[in-house]
Amino acid sequence: MKRLFIIGICILLTLAAGAQNSSVRKQTRKGNREYNRKHYDRAEVDYRRALQVDSTAYRAQHNLGNALYRSKEYAEAQRHYDMALREPSLDPKTRSGMLHNRGNCHLQAGLQKDDRAQGLEDFRQAVSDYQEALKLDPKNDDTRYNLSYAMKMLRQAQQQQQQQQQQGGGQQNQQDQKDKQDQQNKNDQQNQQDQQNQQDQQNQQGQQGQKDQQQQDRRQQQQGRQQQKKQDAERLLEAVKNNEKNSLKEHAKKVETGSPRRIEKDW
Repeated sequence: MKRLFIIGICILLTLAAGAQNSSVRKQTRKGNREYNRKHYDRAEVDYRRALQVDSTAYRAQHNLGNALYRSKEYAEAQRHYDMALREPSLDPKTRSGMLHNRGNCHLQAGLQKDDRAQGLEDFRQAVSDYQEALKLDPKNDDTRYNLSYAMKMLRQAQQQQQQQQQQGGGQQNQQDQKDKQDQQNKNDQQNQQDQQNQQDQQNQQGQQGQKDQQQQDRRQQQQGRQQQKKQDAERLLEAVKNNEKNSLKEHAKKVETGSPRRIEKDW
């Protein structure tokens, strides 16, 4: 009984898996028809429905990448190519074709950049994918041509990047020289200001010295006048004393030699 139950479960799982695979194939074929009609947006919807049933369906992943590539959604297309390439059962030729398509995504992504230098990494990835694809399918002339073109774009990107770096270095040197000149001008201005301040200080010191000398001269002159006045006063006093002495001597002499004076009153 148990054995029959297990067999029944296996049969149900097999039927469910078959139904799932049938649904995935159906949605994928529908997407392929829309893709061949160049209805890439409709094809994208059908491939996504297939992946909702089985996210590991590598054909639906790869074909969705193709539809996104046609819609110029290169980054999203790369992501689905990456998932498709995880399938371990891929034969060499199928894997080579997927690598070729992923290389196309990288190449177109690089060409969409504003200049070649910005697409440098995209071109490098494209070259790597084309080289891996050729290892698996050496006779694929389309891959060989795309590899040659990607290598050409890579060289241009490297040359442009080198020129930009050299220009950037030249601009940096010019900026360094300008900064150096600005600093020199600033130092010269500071030195001139310092010299002017020193000169002003010396002038102030000289003016102060002149004022001090003038004040000293005035004090000396004042002291000289005061000394002169003192000497004049002393000479005057001495002269007065000498006159008084002479007057007293003259008076004494008259007293000694003169006659008596009358003291009577005249009535």
